[in-house]
Amino acid sequence: MPKVAFSVDFYDGARAPQGNYFLTYSYVYTADEMTDKNGNTSKNNVRLVNAEELLRFCYYSPDFVATVLVPAGFMDIHSLNQNSSGLGDINLGVGYFLPFKQIDILPMIFVEFPTGEYNASKAANIGSNQYEIKPMIFLYKSFGDFSIDAAVEYYFRLKNETTNVLPGDELYVQCLLGYNITDKFKLGPAINWMISKDEEQNGVAVSGSARETLSVGAEVYYHFSWLSVAFTYLYDVYTENSPKGHFFQLKTVYRF
Repeated sequence: MPKVAFSVDFYDGARAPQGNYFLTYSYVYTADEMTDKNGNTSKNNVRLVNAEELLRFCYYSPDFVATVLVPAGFMDIHSLNQNSSGLGDINLGVGYFLPFKQIDILPMIFVEFPTGEYNASKAANIGSNQYEIKPMIFLYKSFGDFSIDAAVEYYFRLKNETTNVLPGDELYVQCLLGYNITDKFKLGPAINWMISKDEEQNGVAVSGSARETLSVGAEVYYHFSWLSVAFTYLYDVYTENSPKGHFFQLKTVYRF
């Protein structure tokens, strides 16, 4: 079962004051429909629920960023009577802001470790049983009361040694437009597009196994004196070889 991918959030690529930050991401993804390689419904009443709590610690210097992400969650596929829960796949990442003043550009690289529970006989797995190397670049630009947050990410997905499957690499393009209602409250529309390569089984490409997802929605953000809160909703308007459902996320950011 493909994992849920996060969308870009407000200020993901913005320079932050030097210090330590603690972030939480609480999300739920639900889907009743699976699609085939042509985007047509292949299964109904799947009743997939994937809920996760992601804890993230960040350090910002004026230019350097280091971060660790520790997820724990629950996945249930009711139609298959399968579920999985526990610690997910931990990520470590580093980045460095490019020396531009007019726009914030943050290249980063993450490594995902197969720390989550995995059972090759099940479709419901909280872990992937594989390493991933994920270079990405974030962009942030404000102009008056408007802003743009964007990200381009590429996931090199290494072989699952248990199943001898090489999942297809994934390309993500994400964009979030913002408008400041006040100096603390903003909102705007979001779009998230992903396309993958065909997976390989025993070194042979499986034709027609590539996946694609186009999701649209919006984010609402509010900054309190001691934390920031953002709520995101995305709907999968088009998918291929993937679930088609709804994504809800509550994100908080604390500086300490």
